[in-house]
Amino acid sequence: MSSWDELTDDELMAELAEAVAEQTTVTDARREAARTAFTWRTVDEELAELLHDSALDAGAAVRSSADGPRSLSFGRSGLTLEVEVEGDQVLGQVIGEGAASGTEIPATVTLRRPGVEDTQVEADRSGFFRFSGVGPGPARFVVKQAAWSLTTPWVSL
Repeated sequence: MSSWDELTDDELMAELAEAVAEQTTVTDARREAARTAFTWRTVDEELAELLHDSALDAGAAVRSSADGPRSLSFGRSGLTLEVEVEGDQVLGQVIGEGAASGTEIPATVTLRRPGVEDTQVEADRSGFFRFSGVGPGPARFVVKQAAWSLTTPWVSL
């Protein structure tokens, strides 16, 4: 092939047509990776901050046992996600402006675990939700409702 600036218009158009007509298909995995990469544009707006973890309380390891429930709070822009973990049960509530309470559109809460299929539940009108059969290990929660979402940092349950 000649250098592009040595081609006639017809030859250049033929080269371009050949490049566009390649039969290489985009796999579903690549499409999903592209969609995921595109969502990073709003990650700072969606990522919640860990506000409280009862397992990190001063003296918790000395004065308390692991038998009681563990409570976690995450917050972002007037939204709070309260989570309580006891055994294999995870109970929670979405609280705040734009949260599930009083709206017609329910919030969905997704539990993400590495190597495990995501589990999704719908919060009730008061923002309450429950996951059952949750084992120990790293996890994160993603809450979505209409035009907003909240994603927690990874925590170990």
